[in-house]
Amino acid sequence: MTISDSDIKHLVTHIQHFSVNDGPGIRTTVFLKGCPLNCAWCHNPENIHTFQEFFYHEDKCVKCGDCAEHCPENVIIPPRIQYVENPVQSVRFGDGDGSIPTSLRGHHPPPAFSVEKEIEAIDPPRIDREKCTRCMVCVDVCTHDALTFVSTLKSVEDIFDDVLKDDIFYKSSGGGFTVSGGEPLMHPDMTLALLKRAKKEGLNTVLDTCGFANWNSSQPILKYVDLIMLDIKSLDDQKHKKWTGVSNQLILENAKKMSQTGIPMRLRLPIIHSVNFWDIQYPKDIVTFARTLGKNICGIDLLPFHNFAAKKFGNIGRKGYFDTFPNIFRKEIEDYKDIIRKGGPWQTTIGGLIGVQ
Repeated sequence: MTISDSDIKHLVTHIQHFSVNDGPGIRTTVFLKGCPLNCAWCHNPENIHTFQEFFYHEDKCVKCGDCAEHCPENVIIPPRIQYVENPVQSVRFGDGDGSIPTSLRGHHPPPAFSVEKEIEAIDPPRIDREKCTRCMVCVDVCTHDALTFVSTLKSVEDIFDDVLKDDIFYKSSGGGFTVSGGEPLMHPDMTLALLKRAKKEGLNTVLDTCGFANWNSSQPILKYVDLIMLDIKSLDDQKHKKWTGVSNQLILENAKKMSQTGIPMRLRLPIIHSVNFWDIQYPKDIVTFARTLGKNICGIDLLPFHNFAAKKFGNIGRKGYFDTFPNIFRKEIEDYKDIIRKGGPWQTTIGGLIGVQ
């Protein structure tokens, strides 16, 4: 049975309006959940897995314990109250200073003290993510938005009801629609349906991809793409395996195939400490690689690491190297930019704001 585009649904983590770093002009970017890479510096860790997940926002938690009470798997440790004990004198003598009058000494019991417990702190609930079956009962019972779904199952129609709200801005700015993730080519049916719909609406289209995908399922999608933004994490295969979990060979092969389609391409380069920062040979190698892709390369964007997404890792219950990477500032990679800019006819940016050099 053939599935029509209107029947296709996928988990979407975010629809970002007024995006100016995901292609030319003002755009709306749709983030599809699921990625074959597991980059240590990923700024969207909620997009890695293909299944539904939930965020825990501790700053919104009132520590009521409803989530633990209703968890059918008993994998949530309920809030724990920490007390501090304060001795309180319950009988007073003399002039109110607690002393025993001389006339009563030896004839009357000393002042009595009781211990009162005061709440010092309430520990938040703790979720054992490894044992969690993701039944989402805890999210359903939380009335304070401390537990929220990471993504929403949406159809093409659902998405474009939202995307087309900003149609006037696309036309006035030369912007349009960008499909990102996660990895959109990991979900070829949904990505193809979205891009076909975008072209039907007369929108400029951008595919933001890491390139780690099956070429046979990716090739039909490119017919509906005006610009390919290809992420290059590392040209060194061993480093690529270490920091993303996969080899870069398929990515580099697909980069060459994409360059032969005639579709304009931009290379996007995350600049990360311990991966490619402080390596002055890296921008030179990028220039050499870009030249092999021919005239289709219209831009190269340097994306210095920032830790804006650090909180996401905690909210989704995931640990990684993210906190170990220092921020990299624009001025620190100006020399990278100069080397790449002088290496070819392409536009070179820091940050990916097209038209701003």
